[in-house]
Amino acid sequence: MNDCFYEANHEPLDRFGEILKEKAVRIETRHYMQNRHVYHLPNVSVELVRPMENTEFCLHCSRLRITSDGKLKPCLMRNDNLIDFVTPLRNGASDEQLTGLFRLANQRREPFNKN
Repeated sequence: MNDCFYEANHEPLDRFGEILKEKAVRIETRHYMQNRHVYHLPNVSVELVRPMENTEFCLHCSRLRITSDGKLKPCLMRNDNLIDFVTPLRNGASDEQLTGLFRLANQRREPFNKN
């Protein structure tokens, strides 16, 4: 990505969050969705999704992804804790072995943003 393009076009969401907080008639915290805030304005509800800037997103993430090449990915922002899932699956791994791979992936889960 071109750094100049990013710098010229990136706007941190903090300022928008403050504006929404001032205008909201009610603010809801979605605890089941990484403690994201929903700002209820008079005619619309707005939610800011900030996974890269939100430590709560990382701390409360319970997602497990599968990459296009068949690896279990416990963290959206990391590539150093992947578990090969497709090779054992193709080689006839048992349900218990596959379950063990899912457990291992969850054990390797570590928040990217630890702050």
